[in-house]
Amino acid sequence: MALRDLDATDHKILSVLQVDGRISNLELAQRVGLSPTPCSRRVRRLEQSGIITGYGAKIDLSNQREGITVQVSIRLAGQKPDDIDAFTNAVNQIPEITECLLVTGNVDYLLTVQTDSVDGLRDFVLSKLKNIPCVSETTTMLILGSIKSR
Repeated sequence: MALRDLDATDHKILSVLQVDGRISNLELAQRVGLSPTPCSRRVRRLEQSGIITGYGAKIDLSNQREGITVQVSIRLAGQKPDDIDAFTNAVNQIPEITECLLVTGNVDYLLTVQTDSVDGLRDFVLSKLKNIPCVSETTTMLILGSIKSR
């Protein structure tokens, strides 16, 4: 199933679930104008087709007293399958990396990284990120605040 195959009700369901993934099926059905059984079937179909890939908690990192969150743009030295595999395998082994996005433009990947301090960030960049052989360039941006997160 592709996004183009979804109807208006499917889009309403996705919109509600993006804001509140813990909503009950009964409440979801009421909000999108369905009875509970068809609503449940639609959600299950969206899950089975891979449109809905999971549910998670939204974490407000600014509420933590210690720690910093940064975005790191990554440019790889090469684009061969072995380079990409090496990079993705390394990223999956590093707990400080909380998100890794494949992007277009001047860089190849955008990472979200959380460390306990500036010293922790320096250690992360120098001992972990720069030691991935296929990484040729990084740019680190400190997140000062969030205007919108969904």
